[in-house]
Amino acid sequence: MTKIITLYNHKGGVSKTTTTYHLAHALVEHLGKKVLVVDADPQCNITELFLFKIIEELDERESKGEQTSLPGTSLKDALWPRLDGERPDVDVAGIDLIKPCDSEELYIFRGDIALSEAEDRLSYAHSQRMTSDMHQKRNHIAIHDMLRRLGARDSFDYILVDVGPSAGALTRAFFLSCDEFLTPVAPDRYNFQAINSLSEILSKWISEQLDIVSDFKKLKLNIAEGTPIFKGLIMQRFQRHNGNAKPSYQLWIDKISERTVEKLLPSLIDAGGKESVYPATLSSPAATAIPDFASIAPMMLQLGKPAWRLEKKETGWQGAVWDDRENAMQEIKELFFKLAELVDK
Repeated sequence: MTKIITLYNHKGGVSKTTTTYHLAHALVEHLGKKVLVVDADPQCNITELFLFKIIEELDERESKGEQTSLPGTSLKDALWPRLDGERPDVDVAGIDLIKPCDSEELYIFRGDIALSEAEDRLSYAHSQRMTSDMHQKRNHIAIHDMLRRLGARDSFDYILVDVGPSAGALTRAFFLSCDEFLTPVAPDRYNFQAINSLSEILSKWISEQLDIVSDFKKLKLNIAEGTPIFKGLIMQRFQRHNGNAKPSYQLWIDKISERTVEKLLPSLIDAGGKESVYPATLSSPAATAIPDFASIAPMMLQLGKPAWRLEKKETGWQGAVWDDRENAMQEIKELFFKLAELVDK
């Protein structure tokens, strides 16, 4: 059965998209998994990251007066006939996914800036979830039903969903469709404070979901039956000295971990039971710690490949600079391969 995972934090600027991108590649390269990445963020950043070469080619053709369009079905186009009531469910058979590289079992369900238009419809469906309105009930479970059937259609081992940094109806629908989630955080005061509101948001979402599962199942609607399991924090965007996080960063790493144990974990357990948190997080909430990519980040974004696949000839780095970057890229590779192993447990 396909496992659906998201990296979620309503706090922006935590490298959620970049981390999802690297985790997808690690699952494919290290563990030989078949992976689908779903771009559920109307900003479409992960679509741009995976398809930048295609997008550049289309932009060049458009500059010459040609009419062009991106390949594949967009998430918005797939959902809209259901949200409009034209169909009882999403036409999964008609979804055309994109395979950026023929040599890898990695697929993209591309985003669409117009996906933000689904926010009001999903919000209204959520407000009507306990009424007898079958159209709104079908809208309420449309995303979960689509992902489950799409996973079965193509026998994906994993679906990774890149959601936006929000607490809106669109993000809620994708989050509740997941089996597991990780929470990327940056070690600073803002992320520390955000753990409180994240705890309240997720507790509310999960409690409301569990309240309707029984009724939806009686109607044979494909609703998510359980609660997403918290697999841990991903500590990111910190600098190091002599191999350790600098004291100013370590302060917030420790504070965020403590706040997670004190606030986030109990709220998840109260809402969804002990099974809603991965046991190891109870004593050590950080699944991994990924230091700042520094100059590697803009280079991998420019070349559109995982950090560990950057080549000397294409970066322009020479001598000691290349040696230093090569060591850093190897460390990044090892960290993401270990994260993939954790996800696969």
